Amino acid sequence: MLLPSPTIFPGCAGIIVGHPLDTVKVRLQTQDNRKPIYRGTLHCFMSVIRNESVVGLYKGLSSPMVGVAAINAIVFGMYGYIQRRMSDPTSLSSIFIAGAAAGVVQSFICSPMELVKSHLQIHTDRALQSPVKCLSRIYKKDGYRGVFKGLNITIVREGIGFGVYFAVYEWMTRGDKEKVSTFLMLMAGGTSGALSWLSVYPLDVVKSRIQVDGKKLYKNSFDCFFKTARQEGVVCLFRGLSPTLVRAFPTNATTWTVLTWITRLADPNRGKEEYEVSPQFKERRKMEDLPFHFKAS
Repeated sequence: MLLPSPTIFPGCAGIIVGHPLDTVKVRLQTQDNRKPIYRGTLHCFMSVIRNESVVGLYKGLSSPMVGVAAINAIVFGMYGYIQRRMSDPTSLSSIFIAGAAAGVVQSFICSPMELVKSHLQIHTDRALQSPVKCLSRIYKKDGYRGVFKGLNITIVREGIGFGVYFAVYEWMTRGDKEKVSTFLMLMAGGTSGALSWLSVYPLDVVKSRIQVDGKKLYKNSFDCFFKTARQEGVVCLFRGLSPTLVRAFPTNATTWTVLTWITRLADPNRGKEEYEVSPQFKERRKMEDLPFHFKAS
C-alpha cells in the first residue's frame, strides 16, 4: 500500500499552479454583486496583478500547502477503511458513501484552513499576511467559534463533493485498473474534479461569504444563501465558477494520472502471471491500492 509521502509532491504542485485562479474565485465570490469591484474572471485576474503584483495572486498559499498532506492522508485512510467494510465495496453507491464520509471527516481540518486562506486572499492588511497571525487574530476575536466559522456548510460541501468525485472517477474507469489507459485517467480525473465542483458550487459561495463576513451580515448558512439569491440574484451563487472549472480539470486530471501510475509502479505484484495471484487477492488489492487524490479547493 502506498504511504502518504509520494502524494505530497503532486498535491503541492497542483496547489501552486491552481492558487492564482483560486484567489480570483474567492474574490469574485465574496464581492457585493450590486457594486462589483471585478467585472469577471479576466478583469479580476488583471486587476490583482496591476494593483498588487503577481504576489497578490498567491496570497494565502501557505495555508493549503501546510494542510495538504494531513487532509489527503485522512481522506484516503477514511475512504479505504469505509469502502472495504461495505457489503458491496465496488458498487457506485458504496463508493459515493465512502467518499462522502471521508469528505465529512477531513472538513474539520479543511474548514479552518480555508478560513485562513480566504482571509489572506481578500485582505491587503500586512498584519494579516501570516497564516499564524491571521488565525491568532480570529481566535482572539471570536474564539473557537470563529476558527470553525463555516464548518457546517463545509461539511455538506465536502460530503457531497467527495462522494461525486470518487463515484465519477470509478464509473469512468470501471474494469481492470491495469488496462486503463493514460488518456482515460486524464479524462476521468478531470471530469470527476469538474463535476464534483459543479455539484456543490453554490455551497462553496455561501461558505466563502460566511467565513469572511466580518460585518455579521448573515445569521447562518441558510440566511446567507437566501439573502445572496434575493439581493444579488441567483447568478451570484455561481460567480467564480469559470476559474474554478479551468483550474479543477487539468489539476485533477494530472494528479489522478500521476498517482495511479505511482500505485502501479509500486505494486510488488505488477508483471506477475495471472495464475500467480488469486481472484480474492486481486480484489483486495483493487480496494486497498487506490491512489490518494486531491480536489482543488
